[in-house]
Amino acid sequence: MWMPSSYYAFYVAALGAAVQLAVVLSLLVSADRVLNVLKYIVIKARAKVTGRQPKDSWACEALPKEVEAYPLVAVQLPMFNERAVCQAIIDCCAELEWPASRLKIQVLDDSTDSVTRELVDEKVLEWRERGIAVDCVRRTNRQGYKAGAMKEGMEALSAEGYEFVAVFDADFKPEPGFLRKTLPYLISNPQVGYVQSRWVFTNPQESYLTKAQEVSLNYHMKCEQYSHSAARSFFNFNGTAGVWRLACIEHAGGWNARTTVEDMDLSLRAYLKGWSAVFLDDVTCLNELPASFFAYRKQQHRWTCGPIQLWSKASSDIWRSQLPLLRKLELIVLYFGVRKWSTHMVSLGFFCTLVPLTVFTPEVRIPTWALVHLPVAVTLSTSWFTRKGWLYCVLYVLFENAMGTVKLWAVITGMLDLQRAQEWVVTTKLGSSDKRPGTSLAIPSCRLYLNELAFALFTCAAGFYALFAGTAHIGLALYLLVQSFVFLTFGLNWVDAGGLLGGRLDEDVVRVPVRASGAPREVKRSLTIPVIQLHPAFPADSPPTMRTAASASMAKLGSRGSRVDVLDGLGDSTASPTTSSSASSLHDGYGASSEPLGDSAMKPVSLSSVKLADRWNASPSPILGESYASKTSLAHHALPVSTAAASTADLLGGKQALRRGWGTLFGLAQPYQRLDPAHTD
Repeated sequence: MWMPSSYYAFYVAALGAAVQLAVVLSLLVSADRVLNVLKYIVIKARAKVTGRQPKDSWACEALPKEVEAYPLVAVQLPMFNERAVCQAIIDCCAELEWPASRLKIQVLDDSTDSVTRELVDEKVLEWRERGIAVDCVRRTNRQGYKAGAMKEGMEALSAEGYEFVAVFDADFKPEPGFLRKTLPYLISNPQVGYVQSRWVFTNPQESYLTKAQEVSLNYHMKCEQYSHSAARSFFNFNGTAGVWRLACIEHAGGWNARTTVEDMDLSLRAYLKGWSAVFLDDVTCLNELPASFFAYRKQQHRWTCGPIQLWSKASSDIWRSQLPLLRKLELIVLYFGVRKWSTHMVSLGFFCTLVPLTVFTPEVRIPTWALVHLPVAVTLSTSWFTRKGWLYCVLYVLFENAMGTVKLWAVITGMLDLQRAQEWVVTTKLGSSDKRPGTSLAIPSCRLYLNELAFALFTCAAGFYALFAGTAHIGLALYLLVQSFVFLTFGLNWVDAGGLLGGRLDEDVVRVPVRASGAPREVKRSLTIPVIQLHPAFPADSPPTMRTAASASMAKLGSRGSRVDVLDGLGDSTASPTTSSSASSLHDGYGASSEPLGDSAMKPVSLSSVKLADRWNASPSPILGESYASKTSLAHHALPVSTAAASTADLLGGKQALRRGWGTLFGLAQPYQRLDPAHTD
């Protein structure tokens, strides 16, 4: 019979074996990360010496001058209960620089929220009245979630003869020239199945949580996607902000809902079928990062669980494919095994579980190079792709480790293909990527996360034990204490707006020109995401035949004169948001209507800039914080403009106490500046 000492000896041996395995996995993850960065540096250096970018190896012929020669292009907008951003994305797609007769916008609205459905219907009707081909496709069920909706919409597009389809999630805001910059690579290269653009973010300074997300996604976009595309190896479609060839989708088997990462699934099947892909680093698309921990948890669970599901279901397909042996091993071992599995196991299993256990077990030692040197190399190589990333690199590591509990459970769920692996949750967006200025109200939730709290207690105990018992270096003890504090902030949801780590990272005071009533004037805003720069509807060097959908519709309306059904309600300054939102794009302000808009009167001004005044007053007000959540307790679309303006004035005038996080915790931010109510409209 074993004595307690025998049990302890077995525990020490098991812990030592686990540590050795974790060190090997950490070495693989670090080597892959550093080699990716080195490959990126070599590609960039070669491009600088030769003057040729990786994209220059692909043919890129100029677009035709005749409208009839342009291919039929569709834009798919899948959305689900995203009331804060559903209208702005439709506006952006209507402003894309492509002949209106060759463009179709397909809104795939699976929303169950009546407010979102009304907002979508209002915007679709508005653009239809202006002569733009906008369809809203609604299903009776959400079978297949996003993949199911896109598959159903794709069948209709194929029957109508469309050749290419651009995909945008509701919180993305493409530039007007997006199609002009991406389509030539598909038109000129028949073997290219899809083109992916680079994501840029509107709200990375909103909190420490969004900044940590930016560091992670910048590495993925600027390094991984760029270097893999340049090397002609596999890189996945990111689900949005890209353009597909319909023939490629059909040849690869179409959209499939067997995993929660339908985008990676389709792009992998296309790669196995022999299709190529192009990543355009210089074509960017704005989007919004999840600002709440709850939404971020849901997103990370899906992004972690889906690739593990796909790994288990597609490994046999990869092995049976016609790819060279090295390409097969790269996909199975390196892409999925190291990047999608080992990375998540190392962050929680090694640094947050095994390392604290070694503090209580001095017989097990971890090499310094594995405990310090490798993590430092990975952290610096990742944060290098973010401006001032060195300032936030420690924050990024601590936050990634704290998210380890979510990712580890997602890995287990995906490996076992549990029922939860089929959940497809849309992260709620607050509209910071919208073109209108808005006020972000700090509304912390009261959720508690027990897994994070348990790890906070465990790492805190290990840190104090190491500090007072002297079983580990003092630096390791301090790391464990700081990591326990981060676990605590996650467990108590203090990373949301209004929480301990929920303050902005900069002052971010901007002045916005607004003409809502009377003479134009500037409105000072300090509680807002930076206002996105508005672009011309079409550049001066565009071909004469090039018109955006917006400019073409404005010319069409100008030839008919004013439209009573569209302009009705503009003269009344108390018009409801539902009325004025449909009318504002043809109006200079709320006081008097503009001149008829014909070709002779057309100016290179964006439709969005004309609509700015209306978006300020009549769009769903961000001051109604809960109305942007999935609940429908506040029907903000029915409120008069004066109510939203009064709420804003009350908040900024000090009648409501503004709750904010410790934005100055590490001296990185200035406190919010209170504004005089006279500055609000």
